[in-house]
Amino acid sequence: MSLHHITLQKLSRRSFFTRLREMRTLFLRCSVKRKGSGNKGRSLTAGLLTMISAFTTGLAHSEWQLDNAASQLNFISTKASHIAETHTFDELSGTIDDAGKASLIIDLTSVNTGIGIRNERMQSMLFNVVEFPQAEIATAIDLQSVSKTGPTTLPVNATLSLAGATTTVAGEVLVSPSGANAVTVTTIVPIVVSASQLNLQPGIEALREIAGLPSISYSVPVTFSLTFRR
Repeated sequence: MSLHHITLQKLSRRSFFTRLREMRTLFLRCSVKRKGSGNKGRSLTAGLLTMISAFTTGLAHSEWQLDNAASQLNFISTKASHIAETHTFDELSGTIDDAGKASLIIDLTSVNTGIGIRNERMQSMLFNVVEFPQAEIATAIDLQSVSKTGPTTLPVNATLSLAGATTTVAGEVLVSPSGANAVTVTTIVPIVVSASQLNLQPGIEALREIAGLPSISYSVPVTFSLTFRR
């Protein structure tokens, strides 16, 4: 679990208990007033109960935040026709809101191929992280339709923005709840992203030439397992 996630959790819990103590104090004050204030006291107490109800309802529908430590996104590159290698990104963030709007942010400077010089070349020659440090995937995931007791398969149509270009991708994901406050979204089969649709061919060719390779595939299978919490 990242320090950022831990800090957010602490702040959220501190805010929750602070507000709960404030409402308890106000409730007790209203209860005291109610004893000698007739309808006015009852009105204050009823109003406070309404406020508490609204507050707890808001908690139940809070936004889902991606847990980077429990998530991963991998992609496969194929060179020299038949040599496949798996790479990943170490830093991901994202949300799913109450309406089902989902966003995944990929820190392109965190690309991890297992080889330092190759990471640097991908950042500069392929992704151009100086101008485009992040990639974003936007889609919709209807968590209201997900079974509370087991995994649910959902189709996804997403928009991928990367290195100044945008394309659409489609696939199926398995959405698995884990209690009331965690859900994991996993690809059922790899989603193939075409480098040509993102104008990445020049970058791939530059990488091929500097590495002295006969070929690098323009088709890139992508898999992910993303855990969201609230």
